[in-house]
Amino acid sequence: MGDTDINKYTIGFFSNDWTVTIICVSILIFSVLYIGNKVSKKNKEQYAKILAYIMIGFFITNHIFLFSLGKWEISKELPFHLCSISGLICCFIMFIRKENRQFLFEFLFYCGIIGGIQAILTPLVDDYGGYNYFYLQFFFKHAMIIAFPIYLRNNLGMKLSKFSWFKSYIVLNILMLINIQVNNSLGSNFMYVNYPPAVSNPLVILEHPSYLEFLNSIPMKPYIFWWELIIIILILFVYFIGKPKEIEKTL
Repeated sequence: MGDTDINKYTIGFFSNDWTVTIICVSILIFSVLYIGNKVSKKNKEQYAKILAYIMIGFFITNHIFLFSLGKWEISKELPFHLCSISGLICCFIMFIRKENRQFLFEFLFYCGIIGGIQAILTPLVDDYGGYNYFYLQFFFKHAMIIAFPIYLRNNLGMKLSKFSWFKSYIVLNILMLINIQVNNSLGSNFMYVNYPPAVSNPLVILEHPSYLEFLNSIPMKPYIFWWELIIIILILFVYFIGKPKEIEKTL
């Protein structure tokens, strides 16, 4: 069942809507990858650019639609959420020089896959307002930030470097610190570092009173510390699944 606030839409975990949505998103991801595998070698980069153009189209129309409805707010619509950053990387990574793509690919591989799966499993559709467009673009965007880096790895020869997991983790924490300052200035909640999203999210640890008392001298929300632990585990998990075989032989 959706959230009672029509501007925010959530789907109950394992509800019928959730099951149907997960199936549809899974089909979309596998279709994108299947078609990409069938594309001829000379057209594989062009296929990735087509996906990028589609992402650009959704990005632009989303903001135009919000403006036309009078719902665009700087505290909500800046692309400072992790999945929004991943979506932007999908938009422009294919249009920069190949030698400059490596770190963007690695960051997208970790943060796009982890963030995308998390968002799809426990969705919170902001600005829903009863408009199906926002529902569709939410799931399409998150499906693409999962499929896009996998396609780059499987079809365009991009590989994770040995310490890519560590570099991405450091940059992720730098972004978190920047967003704390941005959130304090704008009253926003980018990357959910000020307070947890209103979903049943496995990466959100409730603020237990005894834990709060123990950490009350630290100027950060306690669930952030759990997030740090869980995210490094997830990044390492993705690394060991996605790393090249030649790296695996040296470990």
